[in-house]
Amino acid sequence: MSDPVPVVVGVDGSPSGRDALDWAVAEAATQVRPLWVVHACPPPIDTGPLGPLPSLSPYTGTGDVLHEAARRAALVAPEVEVTTRLVSGGPVPALLGQRACLIVVGGRGRRGVRRALAGSVSVAVSARAQCPVVTVPPLREVVPGPSRAKVVVGVDGLDLSSRAIGFALQAAAQRGVGLTALHAWTPRPPADSGGLADDWAASRAVECRALDGALAGWRERFPTVDITPKLACDDPAHALAVESAGAALVVVGSRGRGCMTGVLFGSVSQVLRHAAHCPIAVARPRAVTAGRARAA
Repeated sequence: MSDPVPVVVGVDGSPSGRDALDWAVAEAATQVRPLWVVHACPPPIDTGPLGPLPSLSPYTGTGDVLHEAARRAALVAPEVEVTTRLVSGGPVPALLGQRACLIVVGGRGRRGVRRALAGSVSVAVSARAQCPVVTVPPLREVVPGPSRAKVVVGVDGLDLSSRAIGFALQAAAQRGVGLTALHAWTPRPPADSGGLADDWAASRAVECRALDGALAGWRERFPTVDITPKLACDDPAHALAVESAGAALVVVGSRGRGCMTGVLFGSVSQVLRHAAHCPIAVARPRAVTAGRARAA
């Protein structure tokens, strides 16, 4: 029997990294999986034939970061097997290079550039990872709201959200909570003001059928999870951000067309990284991740 695939978390010594670590070790305990704690640092600077100077070594202090992370993980869930890994290079390839069932990253760095880099890491990893990626916001900013004690999943009525629904249901089942399946849409304006009522009713009926179709079969696969379908006439990112207040986790799918596309044109997952009040999971369709693996 093969060893279980680990949960992987990136740490950098920042408060955001510690929040990600706390969430990741609790998730590893829930899934009964080992935890790999990854810390990336740039390669040594070659100063000439004598090699890098000790004072310029980028590895100074990295042992402290990993030691503190291992100690903290043991306090949160002592039953979890923890492995620390120091990787030379940038954080994105360091995390993508790990064998993982789930990758967890912090949502923000310490300040200024660190905050921007933390955001870019989560975007790049989410766009390229072959497994779901969870971005953990500062836990002190988590607030109560309409979806307390639930997992929320964004449903777009397409096959793109199928993996997100499955991941969200598994998360809800593990936590013993219900699932809110939210489908948001913006109706087209009617051709004339007299057709407003008819167009609204027809539009809502179409979206309701799309939501029911996306959830077909999932209740039988997860009979212990209370699934609540919810329609919202709203921008999807805004509707999910509102619903995230008090939720344990929000899960969204992604077309996976690359992080630059997401940065330039925006997406639901991009907006939620800044607006949501709870951890955000991005679960891309398997066809996309498989295609990227073959291309690599």
